[in-house]
Amino acid sequence: MINNPLVKKSLSQIIEKEHEDNLKKRFKEYYPGEETPEGIDHLIRALGLPAEDIQFIANDIKETVEKTIIPIIKALRDGIETDEEIANKTGIKLNIVRKILYKLYDLKIANYKRSKDPETQWFTYSWKFEEAELINKINEECEGELSELREQLANEENNMFFICPQGHVRYNFDEASDEEFLCVCGEELEFQDNSDIIKQINERIELIESDLNSFNETINK
Repeated sequence: MINNPLVKKSLSQIIEKEHEDNLKKRFKEYYPGEETPEGIDHLIRALGLPAEDIQFIANDIKETVEKTIIPIIKALRDGIETDEEIANKTGIKLNIVRKILYKLYDLKIANYKRSKDPETQWFTYSWKFEEAELINKINEECEGELSELREQLANEENNMFFICPQGHVRYNFDEASDEEFLCVCGEELEFQDNSDIIKQINERIELIESDLNSFNETINK
């Protein structure tokens, strides 16, 4: 289950959040006083990041999930409980293991119990992977994405759209009518055939539904 694409996609949020926070800091430095965009995709566009930076972020997210987060989860599933034991088992630095464990805890897909050694008075943290929580999380994320896509699909199917030839705006019929079918740049709006957009949304819905069904079939075996 852990190597399933939906699992990797869900776990990638841990590293995406780090990159998003870094991009937010960069945006505030470059554009002080402006409202900071939310979401890594919006930040990338707002900052106009070059292709090599975008590829670096994508590679870092993928490698961290596959080489760090998944091995740590596999160790937990194998019954290894303490951060030091996980570090020894996986070869991952102890500080990184601790960092990932607490991020998994924040997502509620890992939990721990704290016990005190009566002789040394030191605390030991025994960690456990909450597989059921991850399964629920993935189902909720997919259903949320499907709901948004179905709303987009209904909007595309039930409206006519008009666009600026220069790509400045895209309006539905009522919005275009209010603007007298003119863009703010002065260009006359053109009717847009959105059949390709509808096709892409349908394909995306079918793909998510297929992936989610396969995921749930796998875990129910």
